[in-house]
Amino acid sequence: MKPNFVILFPVAQNVHLIKDVGQIANALAAKGNYNSTLVCYNNSPNYNNQQTEARHLKIHFLKPKGQFLFMEKAVLNYLKENAQKIDVLQLFHLTKESIYYGLHYLKYNKKGKIYLKMDVYNEMLEQGITYSKKPLFQWFHNLKERQFLKKITVITAENPLSLALLKKSYPIITDKAILLTNGINVAYVAENFPERLKFHQKQNIILSVGRIGVEEKNYKMLVDAFCECDYSDWKLVLVGPIENKFDEYVSKKIVANPALKHKIELVGNVEDRVSLYEYYNQSKLFCLTSPFESFGIAFTEAMYFGNYVIGTSGHSSFDFITNEEQLGIKVPIDDVSILIKVFNERILDNSKLAANASIANKQVVDKFNWSKIVEPLLDRLK
Repeated sequence: MKPNFVILFPVAQNVHLIKDVGQIANALAAKGNYNSTLVCYNNSPNYNNQQTEARHLKIHFLKPKGQFLFMEKAVLNYLKENAQKIDVLQLFHLTKESIYYGLHYLKYNKKGKIYLKMDVYNEMLEQGITYSKKPLFQWFHNLKERQFLKKITVITAENPLSLALLKKSYPIITDKAILLTNGINVAYVAENFPERLKFHQKQNIILSVGRIGVEEKNYKMLVDAFCECDYSDWKLVLVGPIENKFDEYVSKKIVANPALKHKIELVGNVEDRVSLYEYYNQSKLFCLTSPFESFGIAFTEAMYFGNYVIGTSGHSSFDFITNEEQLGIKVPIDDVSILIKVFNERILDNSKLAANASIANKQVVDKFNWSKIVEPLLDRLK
């Protein structure tokens, strides 16, 4: 009988199934090593990604029962009732919740294994984690943190720098910490795109995918830079739910410069994953201007389809993803003038974009492929 692998992520929505929350466990189940189950509340109208990229993952929905201190009673009850049947419990982020849920699980299954996925900004590791503003509470949580870290089986970070900082900040887990990056479900994408467009077949599109208009993604920087660059026969395509009336901001830009009328496309949300991947397939250049990203899975999705990628200096894993900027370039946070310069250089001379297209795809297939990514985790759990 296969062992049971349970991911505890109460806030999981449908979108999380195609990220690390769903894909690690899905890959382990696809390989035949575990029965994988995600435990969460029913937070989305549907979880249709379970029928596509997370088809090997089961979902158990919790019924809300209120809170005990900062913990969910439904989670505590679930762990108490099911701990003996859980061989590996996966938790996310080094938080109060993860610490106490993990210790609660081990209370009822002393032989259980805990896998903690950090998914953290490098800056946070350098500064240290604050659990409470009250010194006494912080002291107590730190005691529990140490107890928790001594008992976990494996802990992972997403890039080599994060891993080094993790070991430096928490020497107690040095022998338990390994690199486990993020990536994409290459098997699923290849199944739906047996042949990707070659560079000369692509359109002159700068693509970005995310929550369009939210402050933490800083799409204003991207739009401002595009409006001032030598866009010529290029266009900017933004895919994702539009928030904070960002469409009005774009409309004002177009009113001020009518030449932009057919140059900026706000697509809106695209639920269907194959349809979303088609945008990557059509584009040549992918850009995220968010000030901070712990990883940026969208970069690997874009690179699989041969896109040259542009990020910011706040993206913790950008150098790792792009082989020290061989397959992309990062610009300073909120520096519109530098981004304009980069756009102009790449738009006016496509040679660098064309040269990197096939190399970028190989980078993802070899390095950011969930089926391969989970191998070191499997070894540790054995």
